[in-house]
Amino acid sequence: MKNLRETITRVPVVPPKANREERKEQLQESIDKYLGAIETQIGDLKKVGKNALVIGGIIVAVYAVTELLLPAGKKTIEDHEPLPEPEPEKAGDSMLWAAMKGAATSILLAVAKEKLLELIDHLTTKDAEATS
Repeated sequence: MKNLRETITRVPVVPPKANREERKEQLQESIDKYLGAIETQIGDLKKVGKNALVIGGIIVAVYAVTELLLPAGKKTIEDHEPLPEPEPEKAGDSMLWAAMKGAATSILLAVAKEKLLELIDHLTTKDAEATS
């Protein structure tokens, strides 16, 4: 974003001897300039907020999918507890689930990466335009 000094619109100083109608016109112009600057800043903040919300949603979705599909963490086994019997796993199910989890994770991460790159590109372009 621009520095505060760069975003402040200069208000023309009106001498007190000026005609009342001229002064009203100049003040109305300065009001319009301020409103335009404020609307521009609000629009920029809305775009950044929307991109951040999309990226955050994608990250939460990836987390939720991985939590649902991945097995729960292993319990710590204390010394006095007997070891649990290992359950036989079905080879077809684990390979299918692994493939589905991998594909879903890859797709969601690719979308999140694309959104992040768009956001970075947008911000660098905006900074470049502000400095020139």
